[in-house]
Amino acid sequence: MKDKLIFIILDGAADKGIKTPFSEARKPNLDKIANEAFCCLWEGPKAERGYNPKSMSDIATLEILGYSSKDNPGRGYIEALGIGLKPKKNCVYIRGNFATVKKIGNRFKITDRRAGREEFGLKDLANSLSMKIEDVKIKCISSLGHRCILILDGKGLSKDVKDSDIGEYVKKIFPINKMGEKTARILNKFLESSYEILSNHEINKKRNFPANFVLLRGAGMYKKVESFEKRYKMRSCSIAGHVVIKGISRYLGINSINVRGADASLNTNLEGKVEALKKNLKRYDFLLLHINGCDVAGHEKSFEKKKNFIEKIDSIVFSEIKNMKANIVLTCDHRTPFKTGEHEFGSVPALFYSYKENLSNGIKNFSEKECKKGGKIKNVMKFALKLFG
Repeated sequence: MKDKLIFIILDGAADKGIKTPFSEARKPNLDKIANEAFCCLWEGPKAERGYNPKSMSDIATLEILGYSSKDNPGRGYIEALGIGLKPKKNCVYIRGNFATVKKIGNRFKITDRRAGREEFGLKDLANSLSMKIEDVKIKCISSLGHRCILILDGKGLSKDVKDSDIGEYVKKIFPINKMGEKTARILNKFLESSYEILSNHEINKKRNFPANFVLLRGAGMYKKVESFEKRYKMRSCSIAGHVVIKGISRYLGINSINVRGADASLNTNLEGKVEALKKNLKRYDFLLLHINGCDVAGHEKSFEKKKNFIEKIDSIVFSEIKNMKANIVLTCDHRTPFKTGEHEFGSVPALFYSYKENLSNGIKNFSEKECKKGGKIKNVMKFALKLFG
């Protein structure tokens, strides 16, 4: 591919219904790009049976980049890479959420799965959870916001375990097969011990939302995969504040560009991301730009925040990108409908823009309803290479 290719993922921006944040947002720059682009729906991410959609960004991003769920080493392993750890081959890495729970009998009801998004004292709480169960050493590392990484180091471990973070109540962790029996047993013992430690910790007496539980999902282990550059013969970089995208970049050998203030929140440094894009456009053939704020607004069940953030992206990002000499691919990794606040499988809008020629298929407004008129594609990367390769 001779021309530059900017790949934009608006995390969780897609919605459903007649009126969506995309359809109602004022976004003249994005709509101008859409008016000259081929617009359609991407059928969305696919996963193996039993996959927990609370994770989704890992498999979805891999699929957008032309890989599959079978290439996924597990969310925990990806996040470990994303925070700069050097994972060991035989350790299990699990993504954790500090959460607030209420014990009802022998069950734990989740009252706030992000512990109020309050970060006070989380590093100390994570450090208090280092322990040894049987012959397995366990370490908890605070990562970004309410998130943490749990590391299991020992013999006979497996990532073949189910998640505890599924519904309204914490689920007991079950093995998927015999290989996962020891790991499941260790994790359930850890959850019992960690609840007692966290509930009695001095820090939780000072927090508005006690972080008295760790919800676990996405167990992962070392896995080797073909690098992005080897597969596509393109020098690549990513510009993202989200730890998952940084982890996937490291996993695929994509160079991650750090931007000060890019933190995957609604207040992320969009201007800094645009400047990083401009600065690196000559150096790289493929530039992945990931923006996460819409997903945050979706989880908060706020139509207005989601719509307003799309307008902010349009004003800061698309106003600049439309003038760059580069082909553009834009899509969402998944839906995060504001009515449910949860990730969902399903089709999402996508566009393919050429700075050299008009690819318009008659769609003037970038939204779920309008893009549906352009039909549906199965593979974003394959379609992009067909158009621009």
